Amino acid sequence: MSSNVLAFNQSGDESKRERKPLPNDKAMLLDNPQGFEVYNRELMRKVFPRLINEALDVAYAEYKRKPEIRDVVAFYFLLQSYIDGNYLRADGTKNDRFGACFLKYETIQEHLRLDRARINLLASVLETNGIIRTAGHYEGTKRFKWYFPSFCPRITDDGYIVNEFGEIVKPDFSAYISKRKR
Repeated sequence: MSSNVLAFNQSGDESKRERKPLPNDKAMLLDNPQGFEVYNRELMRKVFPRLINEALDVAYAEYKRKPEIRDVVAFYFLLQSYIDGNYLRADGTKNDRFGACFLKYETIQEHLRLDRARINLLASVLETNGIIRTAGHYEGTKRFKWYFPSFCPRITDDGYIVNEFGEIVKPDFSAYISKRKR
């Protein structure tokens, strides 16, 4: 049985590992020294459609004007695109931002043309679905929000994330409602 997770055929002898054929120019992307990434296709195939449908059919069912919940996809991929991949700082100490996206609200607003409340709402939706986790961080008196998106979550056939404890993450639909409307 082949796996689409590993890009190499597994044989008993490590010296004889060979790359599986990859579609189109994917091998060039993976081999590029600029650090390009690929995404988990099951997020797009299963998780985001389930999340969007639940939002429209359950969380926003009674709303006449439903919010553009599809923005969670663009927001997730923006976060993925700006993750700090440096494990160590220039001075050799461990980087506490490793794996985090720490874009300022203004930068996210410029890229996606969303207001600050909408950014918080989208982050809450992704977090309650187990796709990202967030952390507050202070530098002096300035507060930052760090986003830690999951690269390769385990996903059930019906589109739910399975956490590190093997539990299916069921969203809290109150997170889908902006703080202004709660």
